[in-house]
Amino acid sequence: MNVRAMRAVVVGVGTNLGAREAAIRAAQALLHARDEIQVTAVSPIYETEPLGPSQPRYLNAAFRLETARSPTELLSVLLRTERRLGRRRDADQRWGPRSIDLDLLWDERGPYDSPGLRVPHRELQNRDFALAPLLDVAPELVEAFGRSFELLGGAPRVWARDARIVVETSPRGFEVEVEADSLADACALSIGHGVCVGRPWSSLHLSIDPGVEEFSNAVRDVLHMGFSIHWATIGHCSKSQWALEFHGACMGSPTPADVRLWTTPGTHRPIRVNLATLY
Repeated sequence: MNVRAMRAVVVGVGTNLGAREAAIRAAQALLHARDEIQVTAVSPIYETEPLGPSQPRYLNAAFRLETARSPTELLSVLLRTERRLGRRRDADQRWGPRSIDLDLLWDERGPYDSPGLRVPHRELQNRDFALAPLLDVAPELVEAFGRSFELLGGAPRVWARDARIVVETSPRGFEVEVEADSLADACALSIGHGVCVGRPWSSLHLSIDPGVEEFSNAVRDVLHMGFSIHWATIGHCSKSQWALEFHGACMGSPTPADVRLWTTPGTHRPIRVNLATLY
């Protein structure tokens, strides 16, 4: 049996729609769950001004991976991961907002050029939001990219999540308390407490009204379907609708659950959400 050699690569990630941090954490978990891929380092998260038309600010980061997959194989995984997190590239506006963007920035094996993929990324040396997290997880590249980074003015502002997550679990259910910057982030982060082990990942997509009661009803309904929730992301958030993705495993048997989700004012943060789920 031939075992393919592992090597280091760096993937850049960006998002400016919906629950931004939850989308980054979900992308990290989905990539790490893949065969022949291990996430070995994650950069700090930076908040950056968007290119192109008026739109929300981005969160940008980078993942360092150890992988045996070829660049084209890895690109296929990145595109599937984007789709799992709600992105539809065929509907993207040029330079427009993104629920998630995953780019292969650097490969330890060296440059790679094909009709659909170029590594390093062709605009890498012109983008501080890509260079800053890249150099965080691959400091050996300072000699190659450090001068370009300096000319761009150095790193953007590091984004610090103004949030707190406390999780209590038992055989009868779990309770999560989240303090976060927005209702979308708080709802999504209130689910991200576990890791899907031993069963293939799958996703469920729902469109719901953006509110606490609607989110708790969706959690209850998904559990009643026999779906074990391990992460939730809100890929798009507007005044009228949330595009909601539940990620986890199909367990095969419904789980009757009492789900309660409520908000209370945070002491130093704009929103606090408590999710209690009892089986």
